[in-house]
Parts: sequence; C-alpha cells; structure tokens
Amino acid sequence: MIRAPFIPSPREAIKKALELLCLRKDDVFYDLGCGNGEVVVEAAKKGATAVGIEIDPYLAEVAREKIRENHLSDRAYIIEANFFLVDLSNATAIYSYLYRSINESLAPKFEKELRIGTRIVTLDFPIPDWIPIRVERFMDSMNRVRTLFLYIIGISNPSSLTREPRIYDYKRILRITRCIQ
Repeated sequence: MIRAPFIPSPREAIKKALELLCLRKDDVFYDLGCGNGEVVVEAAKKGATAVGIEIDPYLAEVAREKIRENHLSDRAYIIEANFFLVDLSNATAIYSYLYRSINESLAPKFEKELRIGTRIVTLDFPIPDWIPIRVERFMDSMNRVRTLFLYIIGISNPSSLTREPRIYDYKRILRITRCIQ
C-alpha cells in the first residue's frame, strides 16, 4: 500500500483550486487523502456535495468533526478508506495533493472510472503523461511557489487521444470550459 504523510494544503491553494474547478451546486467533489477535511469543508460551503476519503482513522474523525462544526453534514461526509478502493464514478470534480508517483498510480483508475468532463486539480504534483488544460503558479503565505494543474477527462488523459469522440462529450466539455476561461 502506498502511504503519504499528511501535509495540509495552504489556504490560498484551497481557494485557488476550488475556483479553478468552477464548483457548482450539482457537482460531486472528492478530496483524495482529505486529511483534516479543510478542503472538503470549503467545497461544501461552495454548495457542492463534498466527499473526503481518508485512510487514517484519527484524521478521518478530525475531518468529520470539522464538518459537524460547520453544520455541513447535509452535503459533506468522509469515507474512511484507501482511495484506490473507493469507486469514484459519481465524481464531477476531484482535488489531489498527493505525490507525483501516487498521481501516476491513480491515472488508470481515473481513466477507468471517471466520466468525460470530470475535472481534476492537483497541487504541486502533476499526473505524469497527462496534459493539463491550465497551470497556475502562485506564492503562498510562506513565500513558497505553488502550482495547480487542471485536467479534464476527455481532453487531458492519454486515452482521450485514441477514443472516438461523441457529440455529447463535446457539449459537456464545452459547458465546463466556459467557466475555466
């Protein structure tokens, strides 16, 4: 099993990542390795159904408590599990602050489970061999350069280059990209 340490996302990164994802009330947002649940709470405050996946029982409970404190239990929850074993097929937006090697391991899962038009934002670590449709760099409050990578299933992933497109795919992607421009 691949493990990664809990490193909280800087507040500026959370704000910018959620803006980049163009979250709407009909979105189902997933934070993979959600840690203390900060990103999940902020996504739920924007109106999305927000799901955090966290393998560490202590952090999962901290995240659940944060959701309760913010009175968001009606649209946010935590799954205590390994995100490689959780079905992501209902996700419309995903946030990942995970090492490059973990993103690389997740790529086949994303291609298999996610629908055309699902947006993925990664912080600081890209998904190898994928083409981001947008890259944003900024300085956080600790004067560190941060990078957000935005990917869209059907455009960014390698298999999108070989599959036959459908009109429905184009309409869905066009609706999403209007917000991103």
